[in-house]
Amino acid sequence: MLVAENLTKQFDSKLAVNQISFTVKSGVVTGLLGPNGAGKTTTMRLLTGYLEPSSGKVLYNGNSINENPVFLKQRLGYLPESAPLYPDMLVIEFLEYMGSVRGIKENLKEKVEKMIELCDLKTHLNVPISFLSKGFKQRVALAGTLIHDPEIIILDEPTSGLDPNQISHIRSLIKGLAKEKILILSTHILQEVEDICDEVIIINNGQIVANSTVKNLNTANEVLISTNASEKQVQEIFSSHDFLGVSLQNPKDIDGYFSFIISLKENKPELVFERMAKSSFLVREIRSYKKSLESIFEELTRK
Repeated sequence: MLVAENLTKQFDSKLAVNQISFTVKSGVVTGLLGPNGAGKTTTMRLLTGYLEPSSGKVLYNGNSINENPVFLKQRLGYLPESAPLYPDMLVIEFLEYMGSVRGIKENLKEKVEKMIELCDLKTHLNVPISFLSKGFKQRVALAGTLIHDPEIIILDEPTSGLDPNQISHIRSLIKGLAKEKILILSTHILQEVEDICDEVIIINNGQIVANSTVKNLNTANEVLISTNASEKQVQEIFSSHDFLGVSLQNPKDIDGYFSFIISLKENKPELVFERMAKSSFLVREIRSYKKSLESIFEELTRK
């Protein structure tokens, strides 16, 4: 278990991360999201020990990275957005070098072969890294990150520059790795979060604005209805204490229908049906309404 306790990082007059706390468990993919400049990269660098916090601490299985940095770094695999590579090395040379740097001696060849298979690199082993496409460079960097079989994996935009087939392969790889690892994924692709993340932490202005499972991120009890009633009439229908509010979703269409979002105090969508059934207005559609991750992200990071 990886724990951040009241992490704060101050750069001169800039407060990049402001007393954030969270726990990342093994067996799940945790997405780390936020707009540019929100503090994601600083947070990842604090988690890896690349930066020292101004206050707070990072713990892995009870061990503080501040007090015992080598303990954590031996168990960590970190892939930054701009993957560090040696352009003059052949792919096979780079993998062997990364394995030796990580202290792998007896079974280095076996580890290298595993990474070649895992990241599908066998067709480019004797190609200089400088000749590779951006997508292949990303796969080589990922192989170097994973070669020592780390217990904690932190990936910053791992599918950047990959084609659709490569993206699918890397996403499957990430989901497989997370079954036994602590895995944090930072990405700007919200569809990627919905596809592979189990939990999500959203940071804005250096603070956590959401920390939830992806499934439970949208906890609002809301129902969408399409009716020929006007906004004023719908407001009157749902004016009791059971309802928190009504918002116009779409203006009147060519058939004279409006769409509204009805917010309920409790998860009782049947109340919406009952109210509309008792009214004299026509209803063309009524269904539970869930916001997209994109709209939730925009709401949480708007300020």
